[in-house]
Amino acid sequence: MEDVGLASGDMVYIAEGEHKGKITSVLQYSQESDSVILTDVLSKRIIPKAWWIQNQTSHVMEYPDNIPREYVKLAAKDRDDTGKISYVVADEVVYKEKYYDDRYKKWLPKRFVKHHETIEIPWPKPPTEIEDDRNSTTADAVFTKTYEDQTVAKSPLPQGVLAELRNPYSSYKKKTLTEVQARKLTAPKMPLSTEQKIYLAKKAQEPEKKLEPLTDEVKDFIGTKIAQHLAKIENPALLTHLVALSKAKVPDFEKTMKKLSENEK
Repeated sequence: MEDVGLASGDMVYIAEGEHKGKITSVLQYSQESDSVILTDVLSKRIIPKAWWIQNQTSHVMEYPDNIPREYVKLAAKDRDDTGKISYVVADEVVYKEKYYDDRYKKWLPKRFVKHHETIEIPWPKPPTEIEDDRNSTTADAVFTKTYEDQTVAKSPLPQGVLAELRNPYSSYKKKTLTEVQARKLTAPKMPLSTEQKIYLAKKAQEPEKKLEPLTDEVKDFIGTKIAQHLAKIENPALLTHLVALSKAKVPDFEKTMKKLSENEK
């Protein structure tokens, strides 16, 4: 409630929108849409019969509008020495020391008009008093611990109950598959098409590719090109980056070098 700055029953001034200049009171605040429902801001709407309330006889009824919260400003009545009533509209509100409000049963901050902090706007009376019913907890039993969360190490279920809930002899608990289950999980071998057979026959006739090590002439050529490229770089950060890259291990390069060594043998 104090996070929003408004409560049900607060008097507000509509500063923007279609109803600008109207003074009314708050019925309800909607956190999802950050809007308020006001007492005198209604519009006629067509209500489906499935949503009719008790004693409703027409599809058209006055329905409260949702007004954005930034459109309203907190207001209050002020009475001077002569008894004349005037309205005070707070452009901004500041909070000061908290007090315990017995009506709301909670601690609330006092609200004051900013730059006029001698003017306090008290919290309104709750729309309905909270009454105890048969489901309410008595004052002497409030701090009685009736439930305790269980840890993962200690199961909340008694021993033996899992065997009753689960089938210990279920076939899904076995780590081996039957012949029928294996056939269901194994995809059948599809026959090759004519094009696939021709392609595989051509691939079989091709000689196997063998990797050959680089000659000294090629190594010198690559080294010369790299040296020429490094000589053109003036940025020291880029040079440091390239040196770090040269020391990094590339898995594909390692595999290629391994194949070369195997071919040499």
